[in-house]
Amino acid sequence: MKEIQIRTEGHKLYNITDQVREITESSGVKEGICLVYTPHSTAGVLIACGIDPNALMDVDRFVRKLVPIDTPFEHICDPATDAAGHLKSILTNAQQTFPISNGKLMLGSSQEIYFFEFDGPRNRKVYVQIVGE
Repeated sequence: MKEIQIRTEGHKLYNITDQVREITESSGVKEGICLVYTPHSTAGVLIACGIDPNALMDVDRFVRKLVPIDTPFEHICDPATDAAGHLKSILTNAQQTFPISNGKLMLGSSQEIYFFEFDGPRNRKVYVQIVGE
């Protein structure tokens, strides 16, 4: 298992595609799967269009609209940003799995892998586990 470290600035998407590709290709696995996982309850891992930077703004705006920070949360152990971040994490998922074929990560031509910070600034981790032969 390999670890990607990210210093976040706040509610924002961070492209981790190149790091995941590098880990995949250096693993020596020709056919298998790549699991990308974050152990944080106020962050997510997602696939989004990487061709148009405005698409990322749309994703960010949509998630903020779905779970606004001013929502009346029952959650009392953390500030509202944490409560909202927990719900956003559930919506986006903490992990994604990708096929590996011929030693390459199988992504669509416009797909990129993003770490999505819903709180921060924080020091974050993303784990990449490669399984196969």
